[in-house]
Amino acid sequence: MRLEKYIATSGIASRRAVKKRILAGAVSVNGEPILVPGYPIDIETDVVEFEGKRVEPLKDRIYLMLNKPAGCITTRSDQRGRPTVMDLVRDLSDTIYPVGRLDLETEGLLLFTNDGDFAYRLLHPSHEIEKTYIAWVKGVPRDAVIQQLRQGVRIPSGTTAPAKVSQLKISKDGHATALEVTIHEGKKRQVRMMFKAVGHPVIRLKRVQIGTLKLGHLPLGAYRLLTSEEVSELLSL
Repeated sequence: MRLEKYIATSGIASRRAVKKRILAGAVSVNGEPILVPGYPIDIETDVVEFEGKRVEPLKDRIYLMLNKPAGCITTRSDQRGRPTVMDLVRDLSDTIYPVGRLDLETEGLLLFTNDGDFAYRLLHPSHEIEKTYIAWVKGVPRDAVIQQLRQGVRIPSGTTAPAKVSQLKISKDGHATALEVTIHEGKKRQVRMMFKAVGHPVIRLKRVQIGTLKLGHLPLGAYRLLTSEEVSELLSL
């Protein structure tokens, strides 16, 4: 098995994060520092250490979804003392961590796991797993604007891939519109940047689906464990 996959499946961190730590010299095999990701190991006989601690195979894998509220940052800890998503899952294993990110003011579906290989497979750009959001934006976008979003727009991090965009409703006063947006990329603050680029800034944003997994009626701030069927469906994507 490759070194970074073994460490990731032990629940320490995602495979991407493990690769960075390998390059930084934080990993050893049988007492020898390994600086190259992809190093092959024998999980039966080799002793792997990550930042000075022996890596043990993960016994219990955890997969859950949280309905993240606005005002919570997606990180394990915050030096400024702000609320984090970890505060909402404190009663579970301290080995879990969020899969990807939702920005401070974005609500909705956020996954957690202690299975780094699961996280890697969901996050890798080549897998193009779709994520669906409900975005309330200022004003009422014209059909031509919605078509722009469907084709891709220029944002600071580059031109977005085509998105699925449909109008859901217009507010009674006509000052705001709710739209359903589905993307498969992970550019920073992408949905917000997309609507800003076409002159309709986001007022409220909520992620409601990742791949086949829907948020449903999970209360804000609550979480639930995924079923084995849900995990298998996500991995099949």
